[in-house]
Amino acid sequence: MLDYMRTMANGIAAVEAVADHVVEVAAELDADGQSGAADVLRMLARNHRVRSLELQCQLAALGGDYIALRQDTAGWM
Repeated sequence: MLDYMRTMANGIAAVEAVADHVVEVAAELDADGQSGAADVLRMLARNHRVRSLELQCQLAALGGDYIALRQDTAGWM
């Protein structure tokens, strides 16, 4: 379960990194006068940020399950 949690945390970091990069490209497009394309990229970045928040919620829930599982198994030892 810990490996899965680490994988999720790494995935969250990757999604955030993609969002950051997309925002940078959007700013460059805005500077070049391509505001339509920049708007599309900002929407894409926002979608990535939402996905990151969803993954963070899932990771928090999984962490709670992990703690409960550890407490249950500790009682059996």
